[in-house]
Amino acid sequence: MRNAFILAFVLPTLAAATTLAGPSRDPTEVWPQFRGPNGAGLSSSKNVPATWSRAENVLWRAELGSGHSSPVIWGDWILLTVFKGAALPLATQPRSLRERLLGGVPQRGELWTVCLNRADGKVLWEKKCPASAIETVHQTSNPAASSPVTDGEHVWVYFGSYGVLCYDLAGNLAWEKPLGPFENKWGASGSSPVLYGGSLILNLNNDDQAFVLALDKRTGRQKWKTNRPPQRTYATPMLWDVGGQRHLIINGAEHVVAYDPDTGRELWRCGGMTKFVNPTPVAGHGLLFVAANGPGGSVVMAIKPGGRGDITGSHVAWRNFGQAPYVPSPLLVGDYLFVVKNGGMATCFEARTGKVMWKELLPAKGNYYASPVHADGKIYVANEKDGAFTVFAASPAFKVLGTPVMGERTMATPAIVDGRIYLRTEKALYCVGTK
Repeated sequence: MRNAFILAFVLPTLAAATTLAGPSRDPTEVWPQFRGPNGAGLSSSKNVPATWSRAENVLWRAELGSGHSSPVIWGDWILLTVFKGAALPLATQPRSLRERLLGGVPQRGELWTVCLNRADGKVLWEKKCPASAIETVHQTSNPAASSPVTDGEHVWVYFGSYGVLCYDLAGNLAWEKPLGPFENKWGASGSSPVLYGGSLILNLNNDDQAFVLALDKRTGRQKWKTNRPPQRTYATPMLWDVGGQRHLIINGAEHVVAYDPDTGRELWRCGGMTKFVNPTPVAGHGLLFVAANGPGGSVVMAIKPGGRGDITGSHVAWRNFGQAPYVPSPLLVGDYLFVVKNGGMATCFEARTGKVMWKELLPAKGNYYASPVHADGKIYVANEKDGAFTVFAASPAFKVLGTPVMGERTMATPAIVDGRIYLRTEKALYCVGTK
């Protein structure tokens, strides 16, 4: 697949001005990681548009290389990863549908971390990852699939082709930690890193190695590493506050597992997940909400706190079979939990009980990879094929508020900050807002 035009290098004078200015230390609203604060997909923005087109409410467009990573935002900075390259033809063509679906595609190109100016989408800096080779990935995926994470002073990125790189927000390399290579025909990029106190935590699950890793965010020194059974799991870690104690939650193959984020010690596990797991959990109302759809079934589940060991038979508050998303993470807004599965079927649950409030087919059909996000009483979700959005009310009654179409393949989850939506398509990053 040919990529879109590459972002131009910024003028040296602009780069120097950026270095002197430094990032905004206390912005009114941030989107520091995949799906925003704690991966919940919730924005505090108001006056966010429900409709737009290329002629209406698009404030700017920045052409990019390819990538499925979502933009993260702090102050005037937008940070994301980019793959400048292309898939290579297979030496031996797949003979069956199974081989086409399960096999990987070799890649050739370069991986970059890119910083854009939020006001106009211009490049402030970009840094090349020193990977000697690019990993093979699933035909629907991309070597730049993991989203960055930032604390407003540094940004951390993970590439399955190389490992972790840490930059300050002027683009200076602070440290790097090579990891792998890993054996995974679908690619080792997918799960995004998260921050916990002074730690950077990664969920790395592959065919030959699987582990959760905590690094010192300032130096890259390993704090702890907890091995897991080899498996393909792409869920981003999340942190759940249980009675004042933080639990590090990994939604993984066959089990959801909670770890002590300070030590990596396993606290509890709950069975019932499928073989391949993608959605990141969310929490609220004293419950943890998880979902998985793949070989082994389709389940949305609510887990109660307070367990130790195997809690499969003791701490499941409710289960629903058949409505789970394959990749998009569940979204909790107030009293209601929303999920969107392939085909465009959306379901609203009463979060505390699991009661189905509504189940509706969205106007945009097809596969869904971007996760739903919420702002201003509205839920935003896009299909893959042409970036057809459905904007619907975050309520127990189904109501469509808008159906904008980007006209470009869309895999990345949007970010919403200060009333503006930042949408990444296969070709570009868009800023959408009221003009």
